[in-house]
Amino acid sequence: MKKYFTLAILLSCLTWVYGENSVSTVLQGIIPEMLTITTTMTPTTNVDVFNSSQTVLGYINVFSNRSGNWTITVTSMNAGHMRGISAGNSDVYPYKLKFGTTSNIDLSTPYQVEMSGKTTTDGAAYSLGVEYQNFWNLTSPVSPDTYRDTITVTIASA
Repeated sequence: MKKYFTLAILLSCLTWVYGENSVSTVLQGIIPEMLTITTTMTPTTNVDVFNSSQTVLGYINVFSNRSGNWTITVTSMNAGHMRGISAGNSDVYPYKLKFGTTSNIDLSTPYQVEMSGKTTTDGAAYSLGVEYQNFWNLTSPVSPDTYRDTITVTIASA
């Protein structure tokens, strides 16, 4: 047993004295799945219903490094209508969504765009806007008030 122990120590010393002929390391970088959205939209956009019939809300930019499917969903808190905020005012001011090159989108139900795969490193940009009837062209004017709706854009893995 002493002989084997001595031989093991001797071999260890020889390896240490002569050294290794090569060394290696494993390079590792962990890239998480990313599905992000950024925007130029402001928290509140004033719509000029007297002088215009459309308003650009801003742009959204979506980035994905996923190889699978994902969706962009646009929803309206008031089903595509700006509602008067004063108590007792039941008037609504309807509008349609414009998403990218698609217009006349009814937000009475959520609008969904199915996407697949990765975007470029710059992402995919889409303009977001609303189209509405100019106040002077309404068949029946709405009551004086502030009219509001909240539009939400969400991205999710499918």
